[in-house]
Amino acid sequence: MIKKEGEELSLNDLLEYEGVGLAKASRILAGLELFRRLFKDDGRVIESPEDALPLLEPIRDKEQEYFVCISLNGAHEVIEDRVVTKGLVNQTQIHPREIFAPVLEDRATAVIFAHNHPSGSMEAGKEDLNLTEKLVDAAKILGIDVLDHIIITHHGYNSILDSGL
Repeated sequence: MIKKEGEELSLNDLLEYEGVGLAKASRILAGLELFRRLFKDDGRVIESPEDALPLLEPIRDKEQEYFVCISLNGAHEVIEDRVVTKGLVNQTQIHPREIFAPVLEDRATAVIFAHNHPSGSMEAGKEDLNLTEKLVDAAKILGIDVLDHIIITHHGYNSILDSGL
């Protein structure tokens, strides 16, 4: 029995093999499903700040500032999202070198930055604007597009780049 690409292997397909009973076929299917879930490429595409919000949910209500970087490929599909730094209640130390190191390893062509404001304020402060400008400048040198820098709180979110930087 040969399956065409894209066809799913079924329990009945496995039962056709000599020596494969219901228990063994079930274990094989369970293993394949586990593999699929662990290594799947869900192709999540980011087209707007709203598309990134599910990835930022874990930092929304944190009591310390977290800075997140979302690496994207040329089709703006998520390669990886990671917390780059964790700071204090109202600040975190961020340096472009630390931000872009994993982005370069991912071979990303675009990136979205985000951080939370534990205070609940969605407004970008002077430090936020300065950091965004510094990161955009560094990204230009590296040939990486900065699609956004999002501030997220338990009240909502604010897109710094949509705000006019």
